[in-house]
Amino acid sequence: MHEDDRPEAYMAEDRKDMTEPARVFLDSWLADMGSALAQWRRSHLPADFPFDFTLDSLDALEPIVLARYPDQAALDIEDNAEFTTGTVRYIGEVLLRVTPARWGYQDRAGDDLNPYNRTPVIRSNTPAEFTTGVIPEFYLRQLVRDRDRGTLQKSVAPLRAACRHAERADPPLTRDAVPDWCEFFTLEEYRRFAEEVDSALGAFGADGQDIDGGSVSLAAGDPDPEVEYFDIEGLAVQCRASDIEDWSVLCFSVIDGYVTGQPQRDWLTGVSFAQAEDLLEPWLADEPELLFETGPDDSEQPFSTRLEDGRYLHFLATVADLEDLPEITTFVPNSAVRAWNIPVEELVQWGTQRL
Repeated sequence: MHEDDRPEAYMAEDRKDMTEPARVFLDSWLADMGSALAQWRRSHLPADFPFDFTLDSLDALEPIVLARYPDQAALDIEDNAEFTTGTVRYIGEVLLRVTPARWGYQDRAGDDLNPYNRTPVIRSNTPAEFTTGVIPEFYLRQLVRDRDRGTLQKSVAPLRAACRHAERADPPLTRDAVPDWCEFFTLEEYRRFAEEVDSALGAFGADGQDIDGGSVSLAAGDPDPEVEYFDIEGLAVQCRASDIEDWSVLCFSVIDGYVTGQPQRDWLTGVSFAQAEDLLEPWLADEPELLFETGPDDSEQPFSTRLEDGRYLHFLATVADLEDLPEITTFVPNSAVRAWNIPVEELVQWGTQRL
């Protein structure tokens, strides 16, 4: 273990590798923590909110967050900035109280492959080879996107896992070589990468896979998921270009996208109807298909409209190989239909003619 397990000792080591802008931001962030949280509490929380920095208080916070943000776009509205920042602060401070950890920050110009640059992070107080970073804002955005209760509490899991790994004396190492497809890793880095991928796969009941071949298998696709193989070389490249404490969040984010079809839905939203038309087929159901706990009009929800016979018309899109991703069938989201700017009546006519 670390020769000095105080948070201050780990933060002192962090500062050796931080840029000056990062040190200035982190010092200000920490200095303002108490007053900023007090203001956030007065302005945005009900009087009976359990402001006690426990994991249970994160459960109590979730309905307040969901009421504030009807969709992910609301997170970036200027009027919500104070609430968003306060929520990130509170999640982070909860994590500091329930597991050995500290705040961290990085500010690296041109770090295009690291999506967590210039984002406050909670780092486990563990030796460098076990250090894991948790981005509170990532879990906030995941909660708003998926509307799944209990999301905020999940943020503590990677930190606790890092601490468990660090407490093991001479943990067994089962890999003795780096595969050719990711030879840019050292052996220790590859072992860590394999651990983080396995942990992310475990969130979907798919852990225990041998990744030495450069792919993982996951059930994906709507409305009937099928087991698909996903190439993880791109994920390895992203991890290698990022700080190691970010790997846990990065692996989960990418693998979550594999399972939910997020890249396919994003692609559908970014192209025209003419580009997507040949990939579409109508799909009927007795009730609107809902992927998350939000209303049917949410931008991420599958598009649906009620027909005269009482059934609901949806659209499926089979998106062919998208970069390194396999062909996946997914529901067309409201965001894509809105971006296509086609009157619903015309889309319904198009769909009913193909039933």
